[in-house]
Amino acid sequence: MEAIKRFLRQFTQTTPFVLANTMIVIPYLLFMHLIDSRLSVTVLPFVLFYTFRVTGIFLIRGLYRSIDQYTLLMVSLLAGGIGAFLTLIGALHFTFYLFGSIFLGLSAAWLPPANTSVNFFEKSKGFQTMSSRRYLVALIVLLPLFLGTTLTFPVQAVIVPSIVTLYFVCAYHTVKHYPHYEMDFKELTKHVFSLSELVWFVLFFIALFLLRSGRLLFSESMLNNAIILFAGIFMAAIVVVNQVKNRWKLPLWQNALTFLNGMLGNFIFLFGAFYVAVYKGAASQGTYLFLPYLLGVISSLVLAGKVRQAFKNELLVQLVGLAAGLLLLSVRPLFPVAIFILTFFQKGTSAWLNRLYYQTDTIEAQQRLTAKYSTSNKGSITHQFILMFLMLVTLQLKNLPVKDIFLLRSLHTPEILATMDVVKFISIILLLIGLWLIGRVGKYAFDH
Repeated sequence: MEAIKRFLRQFTQTTPFVLANTMIVIPYLLFMHLIDSRLSVTVLPFVLFYTFRVTGIFLIRGLYRSIDQYTLLMVSLLAGGIGAFLTLIGALHFTFYLFGSIFLGLSAAWLPPANTSVNFFEKSKGFQTMSSRRYLVALIVLLPLFLGTTLTFPVQAVIVPSIVTLYFVCAYHTVKHYPHYEMDFKELTKHVFSLSELVWFVLFFIALFLLRSGRLLFSESMLNNAIILFAGIFMAAIVVVNQVKNRWKLPLWQNALTFLNGMLGNFIFLFGAFYVAVYKGAASQGTYLFLPYLLGVISSLVLAGKVRQAFKNELLVQLVGLAAGLLLLSVRPLFPVAIFILTFFQKGTSAWLNRLYYQTDTIEAQQRLTAKYSTSNKGSITHQFILMFLMLVTLQLKNLPVKDIFLLRSLHTPEILATMDVVKFISIILLLIGLWLIGRVGKYAFDH
C-alpha cells in the first residue's frame, strides 16, 4: 500500500513536467481531428489554439515588469485546466471548443517558460522538482495521453481532454506545494504594456491566423495575404534589428541560435506532420513522428547534459548534433531515426539556452526566459512562412496545381512526394547554412 501511495505521489509530481512538454502536441492532434472540410467553422479551434500558442508569449513580454514566474505558472495551469474542461464539454456543443482552444493556446504559450524558470529557482534553493526516477515515471504518465491520441474520433474527443483536465488538476496541486513560492496578484494592476511587444503580438497573430485559416479553408487569397503581410513584418524587423543590435544584452551567436532553434522546432513538428501525411498517410503520424519526437524529448532531458559535458566546446557539440540530425533527414527510410536525433539535440539546445538566459544578469530576472521563448517563437513563425512559400513555389515550378497545398494530408502521389522532398532538401540546406554561420560567429565563445 505504501508503495502505491509513493507511486501515485510521484505520478502527480511529474504532471507539470509532462504538461509543459506535451501542450504543443496533444491539442494540435485533437483539434486537427475536428476539421471537416465541409464546415468552415471546424477549422477555428485548431487555428485559435495554434495562433495563441505561438503568439501568446508576446503578451507576457509586453509587460514592462513581468508578473512573477510562479504566478504566471499558476495562471497557465488554471487556464489550461479551464481550456481542457471546455474542450471536454465541446463534445456536447461545438462552441465550447472555440473557448477551450483559446485557453489551451495561452496555457501552452506560458507554461514552458514559467515552469522552467520556477524549476531553476527551486533547484537553486535545494528543492529538486524532477529527478532521474521521476523521468521514468513521466513516461508512464505520458502513456495514457499517447494511447488516447491513437483512439478513433469521437472517443478521442472525450478521453484525451478528460486525461488532460485531470493532469492539470494534479499539476496545480503539485505546484501549489512548492516550498519557496506563494501566489501574488496584487502587483498586476500596476503593470503597463510595452507598445512594441503588443505590436509584435497583433501583427504575428493576424499573419498566423490568415496563414492557418487560408490553408485549412482552401483559400489562396488568405494564404497570399498572409505571406505578403509577413514579408512586410520581416522587412520591418530587419530595419529594427539593424537599429538596435548595438544595444543587445546578449552575444549575436546566442540570439541567432535561439532564433534558429525555434526554426528547427517548427521544422520537426510542422514539416514533419506534412511529410509523414504524404509519405505514409496521416494515420502514421503517431508512429513515424510523435513517438520518436516524445522519445527524443525524454532522452534529451536525461542525457543531453551529459553529452555536452563530454566535450570542451558546448556550442560546437550542439551545432554538430543538429547538423547530423538534419543530414539524416535527407535519407527517407531513416526519417523516424532522424526525428529522434534532431529532437534530442533541438531540445538539448533549448535546455542549454534556458540555463544561459537564466544566468544572464543584464536581463531582468522575471524576463530572462520569456525573452528566450519570445526569440525562439519568432524563429518558429519565420520558418512557417518560409516553408509555405517554398511549397507554393515548388508546386508552381513542377506545374502542379497550387490547390494541392490544401490537400497534402490526402495526397500520396509520386509527384507530391517528390515535391515534399525538394522542400525538405531546400529547408535542410538553409538550416545547415544557419548552423554554419552561428558556428563562425560564436567560434571563440567557449575558448577557455
